[in-house]
Amino acid sequence: MQRRSQRGQVLPLVALVLVLVGGACLVLARLGAIAAARARAMAAADTAALAGAVRGESAARRVAAANGAELELFERVGREDVRVRVGLGPARGRARARPVSPPSGGSTAFGELAPALRAALDRAARLLGRPVPITSGFRSGAEQAALFARRAVLPYPVAPPGRSMHERGLAVDVPTAFLPTLLPVAHAAGLCRPYPRTDPVHFELCAGPGP
Repeated sequence: MQRRSQRGQVLPLVALVLVLVGGACLVLARLGAIAAARARAMAAADTAALAGAVRGESAARRVAAANGAELELFERVGREDVRVRVGLGPARGRARARPVSPPSGGSTAFGELAPALRAALDRAARLLGRPVPITSGFRSGAEQAALFARRAVLPYPVAPPGRSMHERGLAVDVPTAFLPTLLPVAHAAGLCRPYPRTDPVHFELCAGPGP
């Protein structure tokens, strides 16, 4: 009788512990999802602000949408700076950026991609029958430095200033949602993903002879 009594006392305690552990797991999962959403919102805000500083509100809105977010606020701060707020589900991201001067030398014009990469994107567009959307293309050294400073909250790795192919006009990032569309034709067009696991949205020219 005493053993049955002890078992009867232990079982409710075990059940309580299981409930508490399950609740803790749910809370941790929820916190992780919130943190991931905030990181994506911040990444969308960063790229939208950079695009808006160079090309205005419509560009900021397009870039935010390409990252799955909605531009909620776009305002000029002073003569050059812009400030944006984007919403991505329940998360909000805020960022501020300013246009920078074009580089003084080099073959890649400010805001443009290298001709070889533009040609590869044109080939992909012809194969798909539609343009390839770009969330991030050419970056100046200042733009790369701004992203690198915020790398801790961005979903994908960011190279230090001076070491990114974006600064040479030789890399583009595309929306995550567009990957299933682009991947079947990417190699035929001359576009390769050098970091498919860590940076799946990043494309560069394929090494070796292209099409």
